[in-house]
Amino acid sequence: MITTITHFGRKLLARLISYERCMHTLTLSCCMGIYIAFSPFVGLHTAMVFLFSWIFALNFAVMLAVSMFINNPWTMMPVYGAGHFFGDQILSWWGVDHYEWNPSWIISANSWIKSHIGFGGISFWAFMIGGNILGIGLSLGCYPMIKRLLSAAKAHGKKRVAQTVIRSKRAVKKLAAKAKPLLNKVKQRVCKQDVQ
Repeated sequence: MITTITHFGRKLLARLISYERCMHTLTLSCCMGIYIAFSPFVGLHTAMVFLFSWIFALNFAVMLAVSMFINNPWTMMPVYGAGHFFGDQILSWWGVDHYEWNPSWIISANSWIKSHIGFGGISFWAFMIGGNILGIGLSLGCYPMIKRLLSAAKAHGKKRVAQTVIRSKRAVKKLAAKAKPLLNKVKQRVCKQDVQ
């Protein structure tokens, strides 16, 4: 199962790299996908992919794939939870009582959650600030690593292409060597028919 996933991941990475020629654009597309995945604007991620790919002339498919790989139905609670926790820590360090600034709909949601689940500490501003800062920080921090990874993968792909071209030339030469006697026979027959 794991080998199938890694094989699929390698094929997907190779396909994405082959579509985009500019390494900087490809890396920026990946980083923007990371930011969109951690963005606290729930329900607007696909619209953000369309908008950012159009405004910044980035690769739409890469941005969508990266954002959906990070933030999907199985990972959305840890992603949003990390953003909320990070925002809560930042606002606490600054000494801001952000629970007082919650909109009324968050206050009513907190009371409903507390009565049904027993947990009631959701802050709108911690969620918004933490998600944005975490997304920006991770996307900027991952830029050098992603660029190095994609450059290495592209170089490996170029080696494979060069090896394939060399093998193809050898195969064509062997085929031409095998076909030469047959072509000579056909040529002789055509020449004999022309003479007659």
